[in-house]
Amino acid sequence: MLLTLSIAIVIVGTLFVLTGRVRKTQMDIAAMKEADAAFNANVGRERAAGINYETSEYRRLSRAANEAAAKVPTRYGGTKHR
Repeated sequence: MLLTLSIAIVIVGTLFVLTGRVRKTQMDIAAMKEADAAFNANVGRERAAGINYETSEYRRLSRAANEAAAKVPTRYGGTKHR
């Protein structure tokens, strides 16, 4: 009986850790998509305005998109390797 209880506690603990990790990954994916959308919108605005060089806003948004992608595993479209 004690062994069964111990196994149940380990399983519940593992599920709790995995659920937290999945939630963090989902939040990281959402942040990456948001940063990428902001970057792409800015590129479109700058291209429409005839700007063909890297502005400070372009660099800021590019850096933010790259930092967000670095937190997401490659299987979900990011650049994070194990």
